[in-house]
Amino acid sequence: MAYAKTSIGRGCCKVSKKQKKISKLASFCFVLTEILVLAAILILPATDVVEIEKWLQMIIIIILSIHVLMQLWELKVFVKPDSGEKFSLTVQGSHERNKSRHRRTMYGVTVSDEVRVDYDRNCEGILVYFRKVTSSSNTGPYCQPFLLPFRGWFTFFHVLIALTLMICTISIYINYDDYKRLQDYKQELAAKSYSEATQTVPPEKPELDGEDNLYAVYGELLDAFSNDDNPWNNFGEDISDASSLDVDREAFEPLSELGTHCTHPLVLPILLFVSLILQTTAVVSSYYQAEDCGFCIPLFCIGYTRWFKHTTAYTDMIQQNIQAKHGQRLQQEGEQLELAIRRNTQKTQVNDVTYHDVGPQTAKRYEDQIVLLHILLAQEHDQACKEVFPEHSIQNKGVSFILTAEEIEALNIHAEQAMETAAVKTDDTVTAIDTTELVANSTLSTVTV
Repeated sequence: MAYAKTSIGRGCCKVSKKQKKISKLASFCFVLTEILVLAAILILPATDVVEIEKWLQMIIIIILSIHVLMQLWELKVFVKPDSGEKFSLTVQGSHERNKSRHRRTMYGVTVSDEVRVDYDRNCEGILVYFRKVTSSSNTGPYCQPFLLPFRGWFTFFHVLIALTLMICTISIYINYDDYKRLQDYKQELAAKSYSEATQTVPPEKPELDGEDNLYAVYGELLDAFSNDDNPWNNFGEDISDASSLDVDREAFEPLSELGTHCTHPLVLPILLFVSLILQTTAVVSSYYQAEDCGFCIPLFCIGYTRWFKHTTAYTDMIQQNIQAKHGQRLQQEGEQLELAIRRNTQKTQVNDVTYHDVGPQTAKRYEDQIVLLHILLAQEHDQACKEVFPEHSIQNKGVSFILTAEEIEALNIHAEQAMETAAVKTDDTVTAIDTTELVANSTLSTVTV
């Protein structure tokens, strides 16, 4: 099984800058809390609360390392963003062309081969946006994720961590009864072994065989108790000072420590479940703020890449200018193109390959719309850049669509100022219209009187 796809879009969630900042703050708080919970799980064995398996400790250490690395990278991007990062200004039409191919084979023989070209209607309509410029344009869809910035993998890492915590939580919960019985058995065994090892047994008293041997036995007892090697001479001191007992305590020390562990075995699954909930919220907030993102699993030949449509104040200004000047014409062209696509979609077969596509005239009409939109975009972009960057004010020289992050920031400031000025002019015009209507109404009332 192999699957690879590259798309250009903004995902299921369209967020503003304010919502994106709130999502970043929420993600940071959730991840920080999760780090504290996982660190507490690692500290539990030292506090004699619960015993943790070695494999679970290793998994938690790996998760903590990934979380810390991602948070440090986020901090680096926030403190020192890459001002030299390049983006390309582009525009989408009323439709988007998507080409796909489905081939089915059986025992090495191609049974069916189908090529489909779909013209999907863009729900956003005509949209001006920036797209990140990659280092290579000839990379296949399976290797596209490796062109993403490092932050583009964070959503995939969060999903992997969530799945890992889910598996660990379920495993601990399912085996909780067996785990608790095993720990109880270890406690009993350790307590019994430690008690038997530290208990001192006095020497056995001699048995008396009758009255005839009473005096002889009594003499032997006196001789035995007068001997310096007799353990009964210092028995009281041995009981008062337990450290003087001749017992190999080091051999039973692990058992004695094991007997004090797992006093609260339910703590571990509860903490894992809390960390799973925190990680789930981190996944949602990470996807909510994700831009250029994707993943790749080489073992299963699966890859997906989504290049984000970056919209800013500058793109909004350019789009508003195009809509104000040519909006009605572009809307009519989009409706006519939709009608032509429905009518002219056809199926043809060439060399045992089935093609689902529109006719050549409809395809050319789609291409003409894209060319027209880029011409209009070039005119507006050229005018704005020459106002912001004086070095571009050269006659008969076009402005490049590829801009750096620093240049985009300068254009955004210019666009915000221009839109504020336009809003003030609109308010002044409305006020003037209201005053004129008031004067006209008063004049009409005077004439009526």
